[in-house]
Amino acid sequence: MMFIEYFLPWTVVDSSCYAEYIALHDASHEAIFLRQMLLEIGYRQPRATMLHCDNDAASRLAEDQVWHSHVKHIRTKFHYVREQVLEGELKVTRIHTKSNAADIFTKALSRTDFERLRLQIGLQHCG
Repeated sequence: MMFIEYFLPWTVVDSSCYAEYIALHDASHEAIFLRQMLLEIGYRQPRATMLHCDNDAASRLAEDQVWHSHVKHIRTKFHYVREQVLEGELKVTRIHTKSNAADIFTKALSRTDFERLRLQIGLQHCG
């Protein structure tokens, strides 16, 4: 089981799909906040903001209402991301693990993978 801290109390999840979907939910709130802030200062976003997800099931759940019958146990509040996708504000795209720069912060990596991702996010070795 995984634990996701969503304010208080902790949410206990029993699948990586649920954990990734909660992460998409949190990221969708941040993305919509930034889109609204940019709009208020005169920078309308002509296209949907891309959210990258490396979990196929979570990506499908965010985009496909039909697939919902398989995950009725997910709390309704986490479906905010799906609403934003349907409204065209967000687009969830699948990202392959090899290209997922966030892995540098969340996973134990080989030296090769660490150095590749370090360069991908713009950090250089000093020394």
